Formats: sequence, structure tokens, C-alpha cells
Amino acid sequence: MTGDTAKLPHVRCPSCGGKAFARSTGKHSLTYREAYYHCRNPDACGHQFVVAMEAIRTTRPSRFPSPRAMLPISTWRNAANDRAANDDGADGNPEEPAAGTVTDS
Repeated sequence: MTGDTAKLPHVRCPSCGGKAFARSTGKHSLTYREAYYHCRNPDACGHQFVVAMEAIRTTRPSRFPSPRAMLPISTWRNAANDRAANDDGADGNPEEPAAGTVTDS
């Protein structure tokens, strides 16, 4: 195996919906990474697929910016894709999450 697959997120198999795990990683750049996943469905789905991860925008600029990784800047409010009702606070306006409260699933 290549890369550190233990830190990659778990995803669902696009074929059967079962849990899939990262087998290896490849094609790295400063803002792009591919991970090769294998389905763990106990009914032996066997699907293998590639997931691409890419940094696409900045929501809070770095204190140590790199000229090699200049991403477009957007606010947290503009970064939300779906503007779902659960994104809004009690007053109906979106609230930015407090620092340290966002967890990885």
C-alpha cells in the first residue's frame, strides 16, 4: 500500500451502498489527491473505485500562505452548496460554526 490510508474518510460504495475503505493513494499534488477504494460489502460486491479529493477554495486565509497554492477565497456562508434549512440559525440566518466544533465523520 502507498500513502497513509488510515487518515482517509470512509465512503459508501456507489454500486451497493456498502462501506468502502481506502486501499492506497496516488496522484498527489499540492491541492489534489486520488484514493483507491474497495467495497467491504459482506455479500462480495467487489467494486473498486477511485475517489478524487481537491482543495477548491479558501474559507479562512492561512497565516502562512503559499504562492504555490493560491485558491479562490469565499466566506463560509458562500461556501455552502445547498443552503439547506438546517444551515440556518434560530433567526433564519446562517451561522458560522465556532472554531474547534466541526468534526470529521
